[in-house]
Amino acid sequence: MHGWGASLLTFNKLIDVLSNNYKVYAIDLPGFGQSEVGVPFSVEEVADLIYSFTLEMAISNPILLGHSYGGRVAIVYAAKYQVKKLVLVSAAGIRQKLRFSKKLKIKIYKMLKKCHLPIKMGSTDYQNADNVKRIMLVKAVNQDLSEFMVKIKSPTLLIYGVCDDVTPLKLAEQIKSKIKNSVLIKIEECGHFPYLERASYFSIILMSFLLGDSNDL
Repeated sequence: MHGWGASLLTFNKLIDVLSNNYKVYAIDLPGFGQSEVGVPFSVEEVADLIYSFTLEMAISNPILLGHSYGGRVAIVYAAKYQVKKLVLVSAAGIRQKLRFSKKLKIKIYKMLKKCHLPIKMGSTDYQNADNVKRIMLVKAVNQDLSEFMVKIKSPTLLIYGVCDDVTPLKLAEQIKSKIKNSVLIKIEECGHFPYLERASYFSIILMSFLLGDSNDL
């Protein structure tokens, strides 16, 4: 499951690698790629949609891989439904305390909005989204998924880039501490897209986890 603003196409090269050993399903999440969305779905609602898809396709006990926003969806899915193994790539899900500078920006934005003055604030993802997806993004970013993480029982692999400034290693460590049966792999010289930036190395790590034991990593 891809990240925010992406589509299933981002996984093309990885699909080629995985297809040698597995049947792979890549999905355009609601509102992205060829998938439309008319109302703002929460992360949990998207996870439920994915579960409905697995039932329709007769997929039982799947292995889930989610990147960034797709990782949020995968976390909720793995907490609610049966999963053989879980792979979270640069995933978020624990709400961080806002820095003073961020709080100040939000306060200024709200003041200017009350005065009906035009102003552009927020992340690039927020600015590029339509109204429906803006609501989805705000919901996702503000939801703390800790309650779901502690319910995950499946073997879980966390893969994060050391240079990721979107989901930093501090967040990865927090997620690892909440998912009981998990292991964290940190990839050097890598940012938010390990499966693209260090494709070969990423594939080796992933296949070692999928075909072997997580203790071997």
